[in-house]
Amino acid sequence: MPMHRNAAQATVSAAEARGIARHWLDEHLSGRTPGDAEAFPGYYTLHILKDGRITGMLSVNAGTGQVWYRDWHGAFIAMSED
Repeated sequence: MPMHRNAAQATVSAAEARGIARHWLDEHLSGRTPGDAEAFPGYYTLHILKDGRITGMLSVNAGTGQVWYRDWHGAFIAMSED
């Protein structure tokens, strides 16, 4: 399990976060799937995919499993590592 700021409270693995995201998407955004879970301090972020294309993102709390849908980003244009 990746290190988190509050590692003692990080009880959700990346695989579990992806499963939680899949369940949330099935209930709220049918037809979309989660990408890989990327670890951040205290949470994971996952791209939301439809037909293999990124359509949004959400995060899963690493301690509680609560989902945070990020709807303010707008349409995905491109990704940069810079």
